[in-house]
Amino acid sequence: MAAAAVLGLTASLLAVGGGAPPAGAVAGEADNEAVFSACVGPALASAGLVDVEGSFAEDAVNCVAHYGITRGRTETMYDPGAPVQRWQMALFLSRAAGPAGVVLPANPETGFTDLGEVFEGARTAIAQMAQLGIMRGHRGSATSFQPNLSVSRASMAEMLDKFLVEAEKGSGLGLGALGGNVDGLEDVSPDDEVFTDIANVTRGQFAAVRRMFELGVTKGAADGRFNPGALVTRAQM
Repeated sequence: MAAAAVLGLTASLLAVGGGAPPAGAVAGEADNEAVFSACVGPALASAGLVDVEGSFAEDAVNCVAHYGITRGRTETMYDPGAPVQRWQMALFLSRAAGPAGVVLPANPETGFTDLGEVFEGARTAIAQMAQLGIMRGHRGSATSFQPNLSVSRASMAEMLDKFLVEAEKGSGLGLGALGGNVDGLEDVSPDDEVFTDIANVTRGQFAAVRRMFELGVTKGAADGRFNPGALVTRAQM
């Protein structure tokens, strides 16, 4: 799952509608991929992160680094195999908000009591994502965020789905052109069952995984599996 795909969906005007499957929908294929991408030209220049060179994530990492959404662990190392922690996820999304058109709360507040060791910028990002409803407390808690827990693939899909809804809402027009002859993000309708292992995720995660597939944001693993409980790595994000 690449944040570059989110940028692609939210960098240009989005038009998504029609509750029925799009004309020409193909089972097992993403029918509403972004027509435009923000990851072109200078955005693909090397960010100097040598441990992603030649990998599947090289272009995506360079792109999100170009837009200031992610940074390396050091000036030259990205640490692509490390899992994404919840505080990092909040930072990724808050930094992507500007390019995506998401309106961030000016003075966000939360009741989370376990953020004492999280640095100020990450605490603000967590509060912003929580206030927008994109992220929430651990297992729905009003006081516990568990910032150091790693993010699963199913949770990632749900967060990205909520983020894109806020992006469309914030722009007033939507933020990226989609294929499939649809006219509004919330009306993108998955037309087929793609993954065989998502029956036991939450209802919100189930819908989000299927819609993120249709939008081309995420792909599954081998043999028709999504691996919803697997942890998301920095390269995948």
